Amino acid sequence: MPSIKITMKDGTVKEFRHEGRSGGSWTKTLKLENGWAVITDEYDKRTIIPMSDIAEINETPERW
Repeated sequence: MPSIKITMKDGTVKEFRHEGRSGGSWTKTLKLENGWAVITDEYDKRTIIPMSDIAEINETPERW
């Protein structure tokens, strides 16, 4: 299950850590759409960040 770390151009870091959800294999997802990074959490809450503000995106899978 992935955790997502976004480093902004101003140096701040936003972390979206895998938390899980009962009842299945729910996890965070990252989609890049038309100049936007869309992060959706296990409960379908979305965080949308403009790509023009992002310096780097790291997606790290959880290994069991």
